[in-house]
Amino acid sequence: KAFQAWDLVTGGKNFAGKEIVIGVIDEGFEITHEDLKDNIYINPDEIVRDGIDNDGNGWKDDVNGWNIKNSNGTHDLTSHGTNVIGVMGAKGNNQLGISGISWNVKILPVTIGNFVSDVIKGYQYLLAEKSAYISSGGNKGANIVVTNYSGGLPKAFASDHPIWCGLYDNLGIQGMLNVVATTNDNDNVEVVGDMPSTCLSNYLLVVSSTNKADEIASRGFGSLSVDISAPGESILTTELTTKGKYRTDSGTSLSTPMVAGAAALLFSIKCEAFHDIVSKDSKSSVLKVKEALMAGVDKKNSLSKKTVSEGRMNILNSLNILLKDNCSKELSPVGDLKITQIRFNEGTITIDYLSPDTEELTLNLFGSDGKLVYTSKFVPPLFGIKQLTFTPDLQLSGLYYYCSIISGQNIASKGFTVQDVSK
Repeated sequence: KAFQAWDLVTGGKNFAGKEIVIGVIDEGFEITHEDLKDNIYINPDEIVRDGIDNDGNGWKDDVNGWNIKNSNGTHDLTSHGTNVIGVMGAKGNNQLGISGISWNVKILPVTIGNFVSDVIKGYQYLLAEKSAYISSGGNKGANIVVTNYSGGLPKAFASDHPIWCGLYDNLGIQGMLNVVATTNDNDNVEVVGDMPSTCLSNYLLVVSSTNKADEIASRGFGSLSVDISAPGESILTTELTTKGKYRTDSGTSLSTPMVAGAAALLFSIKCEAFHDIVSKDSKSSVLKVKEALMAGVDKKNSLSKKTVSEGRMNILNSLNILLKDNCSKELSPVGDLKITQIRFNEGTITIDYLSPDTEELTLNLFGSDGKLVYTSKFVPPLFGIKQLTFTPDLQLSGLYYYCSIISGQNIASKGFTVQDVSK
């Protein structure tokens, strides 16, 4: 339900207008890609290639993230990371390529090598950037609210990697939800192991991949360790420009950034009450986003006992849960354009209706002779019931009238009599 969710929020900034950032750990990225370059995080306090640590964070020239392997700010050019960041945050509505789940999110890339120590250093970099943001009141560092790691170590258990696993609690306490991929092997990770799938942290969300039939596509599973599933088979995403710019790929590496992008969308809801939670109790906000994603899934029999949630992600449901539980708001119902009821009382007309989105609508009021007597435009609400109340600036002298609501080529009409129903 990403399309329906985009009618409500497309991501990028929080309630206060601050950039929302996803920190991504991977083996390399093409950050100059036509559909990615506008969404790559830029460190405003660092000067490009001057060889000086301008912002004093310990990393020289980390203008667009950091390369752990090469100890510089230049990223290796690889397909995998380019595929990953396209799913979560390719620029939306720009007439190029594809749209990521979060159209305008900022992506902070971290390139790593093949060592566990690289993964740890990658997370430590993201932790340092978020800590700087908090301690400076948003004047330094990056407002990272989600991290994504579409890699791992198969056939390994958390007990052998306490430092790695321990980082997830540290990151979560600072306000970051950590989204990670489970193995692409058809393994019960609780039996054969997988890292970081087997780490125990409330701030960790482990993702498996589903196909078009909402079945786990021979990927990792575990009723206690793998949290949620998302589409990850035959996903169109960004590719290196030298390899054609776009490609279709499959695996948990694709489903994981889909969830990370959805989490970033949830963090961007325009709700003051939730923003207050993020500001005053950031670790609690992380848990609320995780809970909304887990509770919002569409339950599937094929996923029973395969994951904790036993379902496939539904972004619209999760948005609704987060709004209802934390903002005392519920998303307005959507459906084909329709007028369900019209009431008249002492010159005031009340219309109950449905619409498919929040695009501007036209209201026309006609007399029984078909003559237009009143017209106006209005925008359906994001929250609550869809009900329009208006008082025409004229005397309705006849007995029978009808209203039409127009959206493009679609028209919904319904008649009513001019009677005072309160008497």
